[in-house]
Amino acid sequence: MPSVESEAENSARRTTGYGLQTVPPWRIQWRVIDALVYRELKTRVSQVKFGFLGVLVQPLIVMSVFLLIFGLFRGARGGPLDIGLFLAAGIVFYTLFNDIAIRSLNAMDANEALFFYRPVKPVDTVIARAVVESGLYALILIIIVAGVWIIREQIIISSFLQLVASFMLLAVTALGVGLSVMVAGHLFPFFKQVVPLFFRPLWFMSGVFFSLQGIPQQFRPYLSWNPILQAIELARNAFNQSYPLEQSISMGYLVVCALVSLAFGLGVYVNNEKNLLTR
Repeated sequence: MPSVESEAENSARRTTGYGLQTVPPWRIQWRVIDALVYRELKTRVSQVKFGFLGVLVQPLIVMSVFLLIFGLFRGARGGPLDIGLFLAAGIVFYTLFNDIAIRSLNAMDANEALFFYRPVKPVDTVIARAVVESGLYALILIIIVAGVWIIREQIIISSFLQLVASFMLLAVTALGVGLSVMVAGHLFPFFKQVVPLFFRPLWFMSGVFFSLQGIPQQFRPYLSWNPILQAIELARNAFNQSYPLEQSISMGYLVVCALVSLAFGLGVYVNNEKNLLTR
């Protein structure tokens, strides 16, 4: 796998006529993102004890702790859904959204030296981080599902496509948010302290530890505006179709959230790209 610097330099030479052939712009961006993903994954793994294994183990430990708490003090009740899958959907989906959005704040700072190469754009760094986080949490979810399947020895996914769709749509929503906060954080540095504080309440408002059915009726419409909660509830229903869904929970709403978030994020980025590269 080539480094980002060498890939960007080679691509720049080809597009400016110093290479033997002209490479289509989409292929240049693909190669740059591919190299950035490798660089991002290598950096992420190096920051955690036990390397790649440590990256996977951390969320599993968090889930195990909460699973123990639920089992001891709340009777391990997840409704018709296995409590392990109930918690897995909440913790993995919320952390996926949170990590993509929060890590996008410092995407430019972490890759600032690479912008010397013309093919490397700030948007590429956010996309690379979103790809890395999505891949890691998809793998973690697979490990959890496989573990529950081995223990229970029965089929535990009623709708695989619904599970994948809710995961991917939430990742796209987070990518759009990540682009917006990356621009805001770079143009207005104080945002880097404000944004993490804003996201903390979402941990308690996104259905990580509760079902929307367990919330008083008058509060459900307000909570259901949250796309994270929408994705979590849809994922739980994908595991077991007997898991009840409110009428306000729908895949269509999540699709709209993903498209609006991505369009808004790209719009903010495109209108500020020159400012980002000249500051």
